[in-house]
Amino acid sequence: MKKKLIALTLIVCLIAVMGLTGCGSKPYSQYDLSEYVKVGNYKGLEMEKISVSVSDEEVTAKVQSNVEDSKTTEKKKEGTVAKGDKVNIDYEGKIDGKVFEGGSKKGDDLTIGSGQFIPGFEDGLIGKEIGSTQDLNLKFPDDYQNTDVAGKAVVFTVKINYVSVDTIPEYNDAWVAKNSKVKTTAEYEKQVKEQLLKDKEEEEKNTRKNDLWQEVFDSSEVIKYPEEEVNEYVKVLEEQYQKMAKTYSMELKDIWQQMGIQSEEEYNEKNKQAAQEYVKEQMVSYYIADKEKLSYTKDDEKKLRSQIEESGYTEDTFKENFGEDIDSYVELSLTYEKVIDFIYDNAKTVDKKTETKATKESTEETKATDSTDATTEGKGADDATSNDEPGGADA
Repeated sequence: MKKKLIALTLIVCLIAVMGLTGCGSKPYSQYDLSEYVKVGNYKGLEMEKISVSVSDEEVTAKVQSNVEDSKTTEKKKEGTVAKGDKVNIDYEGKIDGKVFEGGSKKGDDLTIGSGQFIPGFEDGLIGKEIGSTQDLNLKFPDDYQNTDVAGKAVVFTVKINYVSVDTIPEYNDAWVAKNSKVKTTAEYEKQVKEQLLKDKEEEEKNTRKNDLWQEVFDSSEVIKYPEEEVNEYVKVLEEQYQKMAKTYSMELKDIWQQMGIQSEEEYNEKNKQAAQEYVKEQMVSYYIADKEKLSYTKDDEKKLRSQIEESGYTEDTFKENFGEDIDSYVELSLTYEKVIDFIYDNAKTVDKKTETKATKESTEETKATDSTDATTEGKGADDATSNDEPGGADA
């Protein structure tokens, strides 16, 4: 039913989650990092003063969103289907009298007029009685993505189970008293504004931290790479790409093409370069942590482990998805967090930041990369999000 396609963004996400994970619970403890990396200045760096504001329009929009989130939904089981209705349906598709793979589903939610299904499917339900069963005689488009069904006549037997009807409550003091710890709309709007300001400040703070870290990273130089660490990363990357290819029934070469890579030699070189970037990032982080005697607490560790568990990961599923055990991830992630906090706490706040040579070069390089990406993005397959068309890629 759902389009099973892949996008360049998926590969970017994979690379992002690989950052700052490593081998062993105490990475680089066997190395004298001063022999491997020359860390740039990380104290007294400039960062622009954080200044945020929240408009009345933003407050109104957030209040409206909160009110809509408190809506109630009822199942309407009488009447007829209209455009815009959110219907719950069971359907079964047949071609030449035979059910085909990917063409049937029970309890599917469909908004009439959304264009999620093939032409004629949604329009064929308009005006029909809720609770009734309809046969829709349709045809797949000639250019349909699944060539096995493209251009073929199909009969969908559709049962309309119910229509979901949302009721959005009125925004007033009564709603505020029920849904918050304050009693009036004025108090609530003040509370919302304060939270929006806090969120914006936190977002800006994180942006400053990332910019400062990038400056330290760019100004640091690798003397030599610990080959064992680099090779381990290359191995993990290759395993993740192989897994991705298998998941989407693609060849590894197809994954290369999504990345704009044309040969195995280029693929291997890209993996090595990515691994070296990770290792540099980690060496810089651990060098600073060791020099400044930075460490995290048991409470920090407990909090992060709880977040991992709440996300539904076990030791096995975490390693399967990210190529790393939880202990290593916790060690590296929290160390990095302490390092970046230290850099931020020791930075100088200025009205306008003076761009350093390293930052300028990095910015120019990023712009060049973005320009290249803009010309290649979207040339590959689509993303892994769905477009609920009957008889999709699985068909």
